[in-house]
Amino acid sequence: MATIRASCPDCGDVELTTKDVQVRICDDNNVGTYSFRCPHCRMTVVKPAESRTIDLLVASGVSFTTWRLPDELNEPHVGEPISHDDLLDFHHLLNDDTRLTEALADFTAG
Repeated sequence: MATIRASCPDCGDVELTTKDVQVRICDDNNVGTYSFRCPHCRMTVVKPAESRTIDLLVASGVSFTTWRLPDELNEPHVGEPISHDDLLDFHHLLNDDTRLTEALADFTAG
């Protein structure tokens, strides 16, 4: 089993095995990251990785998974983006059962 050296932002350089590291690659743009749990502080560390680094990690036995960007990124967006005030209004609406029921009735009737 290969030994992999990586760097934790809090603890500095750490030594890991291939079982301690995971690689993720985006199928849409080939952007990759590797992650590991620091053996000292137990925090999960995620770092971007160039394709050469990913190739070396996978060749040494690190497991990898692929993922895809969400389809919502390709949907057309109409209207203004929501604002902080919109979020606050929505939060207050969710906390008021009467207004929430009325809003849902308006939504389903429209």
